[in-house]
Amino acid sequence: MRRQRVKRIKCPRCGLSMPEGTPACEDCGLKFDRLALATNGDAKRKKLRGDRSFIVSTTKLPSDVSYIKLLLFTIFLGVFGGHCYYTGRYLRGAILTTNFVVMMSFVIFNGFFVSIPHFLDITMPICGLILFVWVFDLIKVCCKKFKVPVAIDLDTRGEQ
Repeated sequence: MRRQRVKRIKCPRCGLSMPEGTPACEDCGLKFDRLALATNGDAKRKKLRGDRSFIVSTTKLPSDVSYIKLLLFTIFLGVFGGHCYYTGRYLRGAILTTNFVVMMSFVIFNGFFVSIPHFLDITMPICGLILFVWVFDLIKVCCKKFKVPVAIDLDTRGEQ
């Protein structure tokens, strides 16, 4: 007789692995039915205010993030970090935007940068490696493993 494998889920807040169908995390107390109500728009507003409380990243897209839009942003604007700005991952988007601007400045002002010894030897591989973030993000979006921040608000009774 074969033993059936129990599907497991990971808590997006603390990372604890537990059997699928568990109503709440045994470690941090996060109620999983709240993830269905969580929105990315609330997480963006909280991040812009500097409030990081009750923001978790999840691979399950919230109701206000469209998979098609996310995929198109990643394909066409991913080099600029457009998919990161769309989902509220502003620091990652800023890194990708800055990387693109630096790489374009290397192309435009190539003659100036070539005259500086070993400058391009050091900076171009770094820019190239950062560019792979876009490729990895594209793969994650296609496999539906791209993490999107969502805000889980407190209940009126103060539960989380």
